[in-house]
Amino acid sequence: MNVVIPKAQRDDRRDIILSIARQVFMEEGYAAASMSTIAARLGGSKGTLYNYFRSKAELFVAVIQNQCELSHAELFEIPDSDLRTYLTQLAGRVARLLLSDEIIAMHRIVVAEATRFPEIGEALYEAGPKRGKQRMMAYLQQAIDDGRLKPCDPGRAADQAMELILAGLYRRRLWNVGPPPTEEDIDANVTAAMDVFMTVYGVETPA
Repeated sequence: MNVVIPKAQRDDRRDIILSIARQVFMEEGYAAASMSTIAARLGGSKGTLYNYFRSKAELFVAVIQNQCELSHAELFEIPDSDLRTYLTQLAGRVARLLLSDEIIAMHRIVVAEATRFPEIGEALYEAGPKRGKQRMMAYLQQAIDDGRLKPCDPGRAADQAMELILAGLYRRRLWNVGPPPTEEDIDANVTAAMDVFMTVYGVETPA
């Protein structure tokens, strides 16, 4: 007779698997990490692990999606404020997230493996940058509609804002060139990014 595991218990077990798998992938990289290692840390068998995920690639995709969901839940919880204040707070959160040790490690893994496993790159893009851009576009479109921003393509504006926020910091961090950026480095980048963004897209307030 098959034993039916309650959904809540199954969901809890899945969360534990994702947490342990994330640790293993971050420590060993995608190629070196194995389902056997992850199962051993779980204290179970590979068979149990395969009941939840059919392959290592599927498990890594789930780790990416889970991490992105947790990150997005925090990024956009910003109190109502004027346009520049909101965008500055959001930009600071985005920059700190994308420059963090864990996210940089995940991006390095994806860059290394996306050619052989394109589903990994697609998963990161869909769950991370694409979702974030969609939320940003919705906010910018509302600002355009109510006259706080000049008429523009909100998708292009969102892309340009992201590049400005990370300019000069992200690639050096990704390629491990020099020390990580300091809080002062990030704040200076965000301030400069907002200056440029609001100069191009902002609506001047009459004196």
